[in-house]
Amino acid sequence: MLQSMREGAKSTGSKIIIGLIAISFAAFGIESLFPSGSGNAVAEVNGEDITVFDLQQAVVDQKRRLAQILGDQIDPALLDDDRLRPGALSGLIDRRLLLQTGNILGLVASQQQIGEIVAATTAFQIDGQFSVDQYKIVLANNGLTPERFRRMQSEAIVLDQLQSSIVNSEFVTPAEAAAGANILAERRDVRYLLIDRADVLEIDAIDAAAQRAYFDANPEVFLAPEQVIAEYILLSRADYLEPVSEAELEAAFEDAITEYEVASQSLVSHILLIQQDTESADDYAARINSVAQRLTEGELLADIVGEVSDDIGSSAFGGALGYTDGTAFPEAMEEAIAALAVGETSGPVQTEAGTHFIRVDDRTAGESANEEQLRRDLRESLQTAAAQRALLIDVETVRDIAFNAPDLSAAAQGVGAIVQRSQPFDRNEGEGLFANSRVREAVFSEEVFDRGNNSDVVELADNRFAVVRVAERLPPRQRIFAEVAEEVEAILREATLREGLAALERRAAEQLDQGDSLETIAETEGLEWRVELGATRTNTLLPRAVRDAAFAMSVADSQRLELVDLDSEQWALIQLARSVPGRLQSLAEIDQRELSSQIGGDYQQRAWAEYLRALKSDSDIVIR
Repeated sequence: MLQSMREGAKSTGSKIIIGLIAISFAAFGIESLFPSGSGNAVAEVNGEDITVFDLQQAVVDQKRRLAQILGDQIDPALLDDDRLRPGALSGLIDRRLLLQTGNILGLVASQQQIGEIVAATTAFQIDGQFSVDQYKIVLANNGLTPERFRRMQSEAIVLDQLQSSIVNSEFVTPAEAAAGANILAERRDVRYLLIDRADVLEIDAIDAAAQRAYFDANPEVFLAPEQVIAEYILLSRADYLEPVSEAELEAAFEDAITEYEVASQSLVSHILLIQQDTESADDYAARINSVAQRLTEGELLADIVGEVSDDIGSSAFGGALGYTDGTAFPEAMEEAIAALAVGETSGPVQTEAGTHFIRVDDRTAGESANEEQLRRDLRESLQTAAAQRALLIDVETVRDIAFNAPDLSAAAQGVGAIVQRSQPFDRNEGEGLFANSRVREAVFSEEVFDRGNNSDVVELADNRFAVVRVAERLPPRQRIFAEVAEEVEAILREATLREGLAALERRAAEQLDQGDSLETIAETEGLEWRVELGATRTNTLLPRAVRDAAFAMSVADSQRLELVDLDSEQWALIQLARSVPGRLQSLAEIDQRELSSQIGGDYQQRAWAEYLRALKSDSDIVIR
């Protein structure tokens, strides 16, 4: 999902509203729909609940990622909640454990780090510049509030710090590098014969009499599979699209426009003074007065923040807090920020956190939405949302009626659809709707094929839904020779080819045992032969199949030959002549570094997996 936000959303109104639901969730916070507390928990990690909302949001995120990777042709079965939920819950447990550990270790993400990530995210930019308007749109399209997005970024930074601290502790010793080089830099001398199809199979080798004899002897091989003719109802969102009235559009526009009127943004930094437990009120007031005096006398906030601020997270970065549109900070802070000019520093500002001295470092003007674009996108979104609602209502109607009905006519009448009839198809192949494997599976299921019932609703890509039933069953039939003559010929050609290859391999092995070289065997058989000296596992000159087979062969048996397929028209008969173990010193310096990096990467992956496994074993995890 986050990757899509870095790469997607090209226009101001791109996919603004899906039936206005996304905006509603972004404005009011979807979390409010789910109560917190153990009664709503699906798991507990060291006393902390993972709620139904947490799990559902993780499932939604997985769906978005799958949809982005696989595109419009994604199999809806991959998006089934029951299928995604176990993996999502496991990931949430791991994440919660790691965040708890990061908290114990005192790992934090500064506001400056988060701000830099936000500002650098391509999806939040227009013409290469960060746009608050675009920022809000992209977050709304992904069902996120700015607060939740910043929290996610903060957690990601903490998790990265924790993982880096673990994996970067791994290193590769010289002995381990040498052992790796012994395998990875091993060199082998490889000889092989190249065999073309024509070398073992004449073009006219299969005569008609042999083909007919094979057909007559194996009639069961050439049965046409059982087929069916199906009746079906197909509902598609595209059929439900209706014009949007101007009154409805204007009402939606008035509701939505305020979401895209972006206030000015202020980049701020601060000094925070917090009264310590052992600090008296007078001493605390003296500290506040001291800081105020230094700022009044001209010292810059950025110069003294590291010395005096109690906000560890921001003081290391000059006190930077990032941008605010007037809603990010407590009301007292926002009032002070609004009253400051760029470059000005406030006097003491009291909040529940302590006493702040605030400086406005930059300010960007507010922006307004492109009203024409917004109306176009709203019109499309309202039309799509209305069509989707009507479609889903009809889908449920069809589902309810078809469940107990003897055929599909009543369900079709209930939604004003028509019952269509397919061409014959079998379990493995069909046309049109029945080219989809999930639809064929529904037709040939026990409930539909054996019991004669209507299917359940099958959800397809592109917002289409189908219900099917078997109208007619066509039993298997014996195909005539004319239908399968080419298939018979192909079977016999393949058998003859394999027999020829096996015979050639036996002859070559016999000659090799008699002391002939592979070159001599090539001349005897009229074949091309090749040799590669000092080949390595990363050798790019050997065909991949030859290289893989050569390095799988035993170094002790130079008299054995290995036959491998190169493609459907060519084969190789391989002899391993010699093997020389790899030496680290023989590798170039850059190759040594690459080898150490490869081995180190494997160590790091194992170390991280073991660390996470240890965390789980030492933790109290309850799955409800």
